[in-house]
Amino acid sequence: MASVGTILAQLFPPEPKWSVDSIPDLTGKVAIVTGGNVGLGKATCKQLLLKGCTVWLASRSKSKAEAAIAELKEETGKEPLFLALDLNDLQAVKESAENFKRRSTALHILICNAGVMVPPVEQVTAQGYDLQFGVNALGHFLFIQQLLPIMKSTSSPVSETRIVWVSSSVQYYFRGPPVNYDNITDTPSRKALGTQQLYCQSKFITVMLAYHLAKVLAEDQTSNVICIVLDPGNIKTDLQRHNSPSMLRSIMNWIILRPVSSGILSQLFAATDPEAAHLNGKYLRPWARLGEPHPKTKDEAEQRKIWDYCMVAIQTYK
Repeated sequence: MASVGTILAQLFPPEPKWSVDSIPDLTGKVAIVTGGNVGLGKATCKQLLLKGCTVWLASRSKSKAEAAIAELKEETGKEPLFLALDLNDLQAVKESAENFKRRSTALHILICNAGVMVPPVEQVTAQGYDLQFGVNALGHFLFIQQLLPIMKSTSSPVSETRIVWVSSSVQYYFRGPPVNYDNITDTPSRKALGTQQLYCQSKFITVMLAYHLAKVLAEDQTSNVICIVLDPGNIKTDLQRHNSPSMLRSIMNWIILRPVSSGILSQLFAATDPEAAHLNGKYLRPWARLGEPHPKTKDEAEQRKIWDYCMVAIQTYK
C-alpha cells in the first residue's frame, strides 16, 4: 500500500491550476472516448467537441449512446459519432476496432475511460475472465493493440498521437502484489478475494500495462505514439452504482467525492495539452499533476509478465 502521505494527497488534492479553457483548437483531430455515453466519458466528449475535434463515442449500449449523442449535440452544436464497443467480449472489441478502421483514416487521441466497479463477484466476461479485469484492463488492452497501427500512421515526427488510459487511486490499496493469476479467471480464489479487491487488482494491472506500453512505444523509432496513465480523482459518477448504500459511505462520499467537471481535467490535459506531449510513461494524479502510483506497479519483471499474459489472452483476436 502507498504511504499515508500519498493517499491523503490523492484524497485531498490542491485546487487545479489547469482548466478546460487551456485545451487548444482540435480542428482536424480525431478522438475515441470509451464509455463516452455517461459520466467522465460524456463530459470529456463535450469538451473535445467544443474545441472542434471529431469525436467517436464508444459505448456498449446503442440506446444510451444515442441519448448522449442527442444531448451533446444540443449542448455543443456538434454531433459525436457512435462506435459500438463491448469491452466484456474480446470478439466484440476486435469487431469494434475493425469497424472504426473501415470508417476513419486517422486517430489522434484514444481515451480508455470506460470501466466497471465492484459488480457482483459472479460476473465474468464472455471469455471467462474476471469482469473487472476483463473490462478495465484486458478489453482496453486489445482495443489499443487493434488501433495502434492507425495511431502510428497518423503520427509524425513533429505530431504525436496519444493513448490516455484511466486507472484509479484504488491501485494504491491492492493487497496482492504481485498479481495472483488464479484471481484473473473464474476460480474459487477469485471469489474469495472479493469484488473490492478485484477492482483494485484491475486498476493496478492497468497501470502496469500502461507503463510497459509506454516503453514499447518509446522503443519504436518509426512512429510517435505516447501513453499516459492517470487517476482522475474521487468523482461522483454512475460508476459507484454497485456500491452498497450506508450512512457512513454517504458521509464519506460527501467529504471526498468531487464533481465530474473536476474528474475530466487530468484526462483532457493528457489528451490535448502541448506540455503532455513529453509525458510518455508518466502517471498523473488529480488534477493534471505528475504523481506516483503504487511502487510495485513499476516492477518491470511483473509488468512484462502481465503484458505477456494479456498478449496470449488476445492472440486469437489480434
